[in-house]
Amino acid sequence: MTDAELTERLRTNLWDFKTLQARGGPLRMLDLPGVRAFALPDHPDNLFQQQVMYEDTRSLAEALAPLEAWYREQDVPVWRVPVYPGESLAEGPLARAGYRPADTIPAMGLTLNHPPPPHLPPGLTLEHPEDLDEVLALNALCYGEENAGFFEDWRIQPLPSDQLHAVLMREGGRPLAGAVSFERGDAAGIYLVATHPAARRRGLGARVMHCLHADAFARGRCVAVLQASDMGHDLYRRLGYRELGGWPNWVRHTR
Repeated sequence: MTDAELTERLRTNLWDFKTLQARGGPLRMLDLPGVRAFALPDHPDNLFQQQVMYEDTRSLAEALAPLEAWYREQDVPVWRVPVYPGESLAEGPLARAGYRPADTIPAMGLTLNHPPPPHLPPGLTLEHPEDLDEVLALNALCYGEENAGFFEDWRIQPLPSDQLHAVLMREGGRPLAGAVSFERGDAAGIYLVATHPAARRRGLGARVMHCLHADAFARGRCVAVLQASDMGHDLYRRLGYRELGGWPNWVRHTR
């Protein structure tokens, strides 16, 4: 599968995943023609959660004025628009509307091809929990106080079993690592990957990822896609993920 095809799988998967978050938690959503915007008003300075996604440059350009009005109504002072690889034409309308380029999020993809089952040393167990509570708690612990409120507030119980699949690794009953696969079509989107700070450098994240890959492949998915954090980027490369190009964030500040 080409980089462009994997990028489109990631765009579609992320669009649907964020929509699910908005329906199951505190994230708010504005649905415009070809554009969806997401806001977390309880944490207005959390830039990561204040995000706009779009289907094409024309739809984005036409939506910029109502987007700004909506974010102001939510009392959110800063939000971002990730620009996808090969779509630099979107940068012109964004610049004219007062957006400025900031950081870049790496996008990555992997072809799933009979992944081996994860080897578990004695004392470790892999589970498939019916809710996200402990996976979210691990993420809140790993990604800092500015993100904790989002992770602690978002709950979907029970999980939509045809789409969202969680994996949790324990040792002596204690959750040490976890992640989630959100599956649509032939792709598995990987989200909420986290390892307890006290349990890092033990290969637990890799074992959780192997489990997600094997499970997704068994359910008929042929690729996995994700956006890489700084902490996870090297792990994903070691697992065979390839770079799909960065998604530069164009950010709008209103104060």
